[in-house]
Amino acid sequence: MDNVVYADCVLINGKVATVDAHFSFKRAIAVKQGWIINVGEDQEIQQHIGPQTQVIDLGGKLILPAAHDSHIHIGWLADSWHCLNCQDVRSLAVLRERLRDQAAHTPAGAWIRVCGLDPNAIKECAAEQRSLTRWDIDDVTADHPTLLALWDGHSCIVNSRALALSGLDASTPDPLGGHLGRTASGELDGNFIDLPALHLASGTMPRLTVAALKENLLAAQRLMNSEGYASYTEGAMGPGENTREVGAAGDRAIAAYRELQDEGKLTARVSIAFYSAERGVQSCATLKRDLDSFDFSQFTDRDWLDCRTIKLFCDGVPTSHTTWMNQDYADRPGYRGRSVFGGPEATEEAQVEALKQMILLAHQRGFQVAVHAVGDKAVKVTINSFVQAIQRYPGESRRHYVLHGSMGDRQDFVMAAKYGILLSEQPSPGGPAYDYEQRARYCGIKGEICKGLRDIIDLGVIIAGGSDGIMALVNWRKMVQAAVTRKSSSSGKVIRPELALAWRTACGCTPSMRPIRKGKKRYADR
Repeated sequence: MDNVVYADCVLINGKVATVDAHFSFKRAIAVKQGWIINVGEDQEIQQHIGPQTQVIDLGGKLILPAAHDSHIHIGWLADSWHCLNCQDVRSLAVLRERLRDQAAHTPAGAWIRVCGLDPNAIKECAAEQRSLTRWDIDDVTADHPTLLALWDGHSCIVNSRALALSGLDASTPDPLGGHLGRTASGELDGNFIDLPALHLASGTMPRLTVAALKENLLAAQRLMNSEGYASYTEGAMGPGENTREVGAAGDRAIAAYRELQDEGKLTARVSIAFYSAERGVQSCATLKRDLDSFDFSQFTDRDWLDCRTIKLFCDGVPTSHTTWMNQDYADRPGYRGRSVFGGPEATEEAQVEALKQMILLAHQRGFQVAVHAVGDKAVKVTINSFVQAIQRYPGESRRHYVLHGSMGDRQDFVMAAKYGILLSEQPSPGGPAYDYEQRARYCGIKGEICKGLRDIIDLGVIIAGGSDGIMALVNWRKMVQAAVTRKSSSSGKVIRPELALAWRTACGCTPSMRPIRKGKKRYADR
């Protein structure tokens, strides 16, 4: 080869998965200044070996491209390590014992925070066909305000001490887009359902400092690196998270990322999905205020830290009946859910218009928009709103995408493919939201097809895969396994195998607006 370029490092005698159009394998890689400059067979790549080149013999080991998580909540995931994890709790007795022990080791008056609890799995409550309430935990947490964050990241349960500290009682109205659990007499039972309610419950909790957030983020990035991740999309971060619990994904978290970037300490590339809300309540006016006041120009090296995506919520999660469906819930005849917009009296037209105007505003200003839309009605409204924005203000593709929307009607995905609208889905192997069999109990046939991606891909929709991790990292290998096998995590039964992916095609895209320079193009030596 004429004018050969010597590499800083050459890796030979390996099995390099290129993940190209033919899913070909090579044997060697040449790296210069942290970037891969050539991939090929040993003889070809050895030409890049110079006097100063480090040569690594892989001994036949496999090299995979680094992974990208298209939707994860790193700020909250790292914060969950400082909480009492109750993901495995299945009985009230065990929950009470853990809380009693935590209270004994927590200074009086300090908050006790639980994460990962699935109240539907508490056997005593299931046997009595009732919800878990504050009265189930009050006596073992009497000296501490206590918040039990549920597994879905959208709801929580608090004790009586926390209610009193927040000044909440029977006279407190439901926030727009949220619901407060109540007894037949109207007394609050401690359940706060969906994001606006969750913000209301945790308004008096102390917020984390930027320094503490930096430590959290670095620890989480190290964990992601250890699992092969080199980049990710932070699923919702910004002023809309300032009043949620300790503010692990609020404005201070963005400031923490910025400082880490300035200090050269980031070990993974980050795309932030900017979330605007006022105590969990979204509106076009609030979004305009936050877009006008936030300094998006502060992201000077967008290869490492970027913020060009706006995150919106259209609905909630199936297990709390807060997803917006076209048909009745299987376990709640006569109810189809609703969006998060407006109060109970808001018409369907008003709810649709609220989402449409927010998407239009963000699109007009040049942002990519990611919308949490789980129910098939929410997916339809979201895709239609995207199309209207694209038609009204045409131009370069923003790569808008629907989050969690695999229950959507397939004719809506035909429209999505036509207009370059992506789907970011999370084929996670566990959890009630991701278990096909369990979701079918709530959403019927729509629940069975959830996370089924084969036919959506066949329609031409680009799919991006993520974990939606909020308290635990689900590594990409398990997600691929879940998408390929379609096994129910609760029973092991294969559900709708015709929707399974071939392992070669499983969620290989990133929805980021900077798709060329991702971590998988970079040689990771950390």
